[in-house]
Amino acid sequence: IKGSVVSLKVERSMPVPTFQLLEMKLPKLKPINISMVLSALKENLWAVIDKNIHNQGIPKTEAAWFRKLMHDLSIELFAKSDSKPNPDMLRMLIDKLGLNWEAKLRKALINKLITREKASGSHLDKLIKGDLKGLVSRFLNLKDSQGFAFKKCVSKIENIQFLNHQGVDRERKIFLPVPMQFSDGLFTIGELLIHLPPKVTDEDRQGRPKIEKKPFRITFLLELSNLGPIRVELASKGDKIEGRFMLATQETKTFIENNLQPFISSLENRGFIILRMDCQVKKPEMIKKSLVNEIIQGQDGSISLVA
Repeated sequence: IKGSVVSLKVERSMPVPTFQLLEMKLPKLKPINISMVLSALKENLWAVIDKNIHNQGIPKTEAAWFRKLMHDLSIELFAKSDSKPNPDMLRMLIDKLGLNWEAKLRKALINKLITREKASGSHLDKLIKGDLKGLVSRFLNLKDSQGFAFKKCVSKIENIQFLNHQGVDRERKIFLPVPMQFSDGLFTIGELLIHLPPKVTDEDRQGRPKIEKKPFRITFLLELSNLGPIRVELASKGDKIEGRFMLATQETKTFIENNLQPFISSLENRGFIILRMDCQVKKPEMIKKSLVNEIIQGQDGSISLVA
């Protein structure tokens, strides 16, 4: 594991150096406050801040930035993909959610786009406007802001960052909250879990028989007021896709089945071959369970379940 400290003893140096492993100390991982992530999802912290942004002591300019960012993140991003496939949608979602904030700042500093002389310049403002963590962190630095919701938001983003850091290293999984606003005024949060294929190592490339490629899988969870909880599981291997919709009622199953063909056609128009696409009725408690619980399996005591 990256960050581990290994103690070795040299047993012989010639003709080939041979070492004996004495000790391995695993890195101390920062505890992840899962209860905070689950709480933010349940209460929809994104919608709470969006609704009350003008009552938080934030200047009108910065408040307008936030409303624009939430519109881009929860409406415009998905509206564009309806008419024309957007291959950058996932990258843009991660970027706007604030999960790459530190990396963007580091890149700007290395390239000297942000210096002490122009710390409040246009490039920094541009980064902040398009990044949820950067913008809410700015709110925290305003003396008149009511900071509790903002502190909770930044902490929530940081916990998702830590969760994904460990999830990718150990389970090859990435979790993303997906804010979504609909034309009827509903503002809800979907959950996206990406299952990356196993990483191919140098050992895999050298001298081993060809390893069968594992499928790329995604799971999406969304609860709607009129349809209830919906869980979608898709797996792709090359140009072949199979999937299933898990639904809580027969009525919802019938509705999804009657409207499934446009979804299948959109995948086929992008060159995919649909092997299977099923709809199944399951108990609501099986469907509604947060996808966060699927990324924390086997995290070896690095999870804090107490807020």
